[in-house]
Amino acid sequence: MKLPRPTDTLAGCMWLPRILAKARLKARGELPEDYAARFGHPSGVDGTFLAFFGLSVEAIVKAATLSDEEAAAWFLSLPAAADSGIERWNHVAVNLGRPGFPLAARFPIALRTSYKHLAHLNPSTIFEVLEADEREA
Repeated sequence: MKLPRPTDTLAGCMWLPRILAKARLKARGELPEDYAARFGHPSGVDGTFLAFFGLSVEAIVKAATLSDEEAAAWFLSLPAAADSGIERWNHVAVNLGRPGFPLAARFPIALRTSYKHLAHLNPSTIFEVLEADEREA
């Protein structure tokens, strides 16, 4: 399974191409179980993204039925994407897991459990962990 990198963008927004790709794979029954079980979960990056933009899992699943161009236009029409919303999200996204940013409390736990094989790399953000994990896969 090849997903867009966490920092890849669509409509200028990080994580959007990744969550759309995951939704498309899930709809086809091709999203690995560990990813499918956490898809859209409030305690993960998907849930943080959805909450930031005021979206539901159902809305992103519906958007995933669109082409990338149509999904980008839909996304850009969202009120939360306007007025620097995407810029604010991109700043938060690359800092997820750092103190003072979302998921900071969960990050050390993930490094001790699900991602203990990457702890020696001393990652400081969730995006760093995901990229390192997927490079090894």
